[in-house]
Parts: sequence; C-alpha cells; structure tokens
Amino acid sequence: MTLPISWRGTLNQSAGRLHRIHDSKKDVMIYDYVDLGVPVLARMYDRRIKGYSSIGYEIEEGQS
Repeated sequence: MTLPISWRGTLNQSAGRLHRIHDSKKDVMIYDYVDLGVPVLARMYDRRIKGYSSIGYEIEEGQS
C-alpha cells in the first residue's frame, strides 16, 4: 500500500526507482489512481500530474 503523495521530491524518488536498469524491462508506466470526489485527494493528484510532467512523463488521462 502506498499513501497518497504530492511532494515533488517523493514523486521523483519513487519514479526514479522504477527506472533502475533491468535486462527484461523495456518501458516504465505509472498508473495513478485518484478519487476526484475527495477534494484533498484531487488537489494532491493535480500536484502529482505537474510533477510527472516536470520529469518528462507523457500524461494520458482516462476514465473507468
């Protein structure tokens, strides 16, 4: 279980761990789930989206 984060330093560290080199790894994808009905979680999500963009991720938003 991962707690919701919004601080850019924690986001960079977590994403950086995913980019560690491994022979069988080709692509890195981060799935970020959010309950937009909870205002504090929606604000944290907005900050994470900005953080992902700042470190070069391409954002694809979808609905389920």
